[in-house]
Amino acid sequence: MAKISQEQYAEYRRALKQMRMMDDTLMKCVFKGCKPAVELALRVILQRDDLDVIRFSVSKEYKNLKGHSICLDVLAEDKDGKQYNIEVQRDSKGASPQRTRFYNAMVDVEMLGKGKDYSDLRDNYTIFITEEDIFKKGKPFNLFERVDRESGEPLGDGSHIIYVNGSYDGDDPLGWLMRDFREPDPMKMHYKVLAERVNYLKNITKGEKEMCKIMEEIREKGFQKGIQKGRLEGIQISVRLCRQFGLSDEQIVEQIATEYHLSKREAAKYVYAE
Repeated sequence: MAKISQEQYAEYRRALKQMRMMDDTLMKCVFKGCKPAVELALRVILQRDDLDVIRFSVSKEYKNLKGHSICLDVLAEDKDGKQYNIEVQRDSKGASPQRTRFYNAMVDVEMLGKGKDYSDLRDNYTIFITEEDIFKKGKPFNLFERVDRESGEPLGDGSHIIYVNGSYDGDDPLGWLMRDFREPDPMKMHYKVLAERVNYLKNITKGEKEMCKIMEEIREKGFQKGIQKGRLEGIQISVRLCRQFGLSDEQIVEQIATEYHLSKREAAKYVYAE
C-alpha cells in the first residue's frame, strides 16, 4: 500500500470523527480483539448476563467452492458451543430474510464437521442490527424461529434469527446500546467498554492511524475492484465485436488471449461464457 498523503490523511480524520458503530468499518474495529465488547453486545441483545464468549473473530470468511461465499462481521462462540453472528446493516435492502437465511445456513455448515452427527449442531444465532426499523412495528427487536403453524409449538432445531431495530431509543439496556451504536462522540456513549474503544480509535494517535490505514486499504480495494470490473467489461465487449465480424470461437480465443495477455484457457472462459 502506498504511503498516505497528508491531504488524504486529513480527509480520513474528518470522516473518522463522523463515524459511528453503525458504520461497518468502525464497528469491526471496536470489536476486533475486544472480547468484553462482543460479550456486552450479545448479553444485552439476548438478555443473558451469563453468556460467556470463549472465542470470536471479526471479518470471518466462509468460502463456498460451489456457490456464494460470505464474510461475517463478527462470529462468536460461547462455552456451550453456541454460535453467534452479529451483522450491522445500514441499508435495509442488505438485510433481507433471504440473506439471514443463507448466513444462518453457512454457519451451520461450518459448525458440523465431517463425520459428526446432526445432533452435534449447537444453537445458531444470526443477529442483524439494522439502522432503521425495517418491519415498521416499533419493536426493539424481532425474533424468528421455526414453529408448527397449527399448534405454535417450536421446532427446537436451534436456529434463531434476530433483527435488532437500530433506531430503538428506549430507556433500557438495548436502548442504551443502540444509542451508543448511533453516537459518533465517545464521550456521550453509555457503555464504558464501547466508549473506551471508540475513543482510542478516534482520539488516540495510535488508534487513529490504525483507522486511517484501514480506510486507505478499503479505498485501494475499491479502486482495484473498479479496474477489474472495467477489464471484464472490456473483454465482454471485445468478444461481442469479434462475433459481429464473423470470427469463429477459436479465432476469438486467440484474439482475446493476445489483446488481454491471457492464456488460451483463461480467454476461453470469457469467450464461451458469452
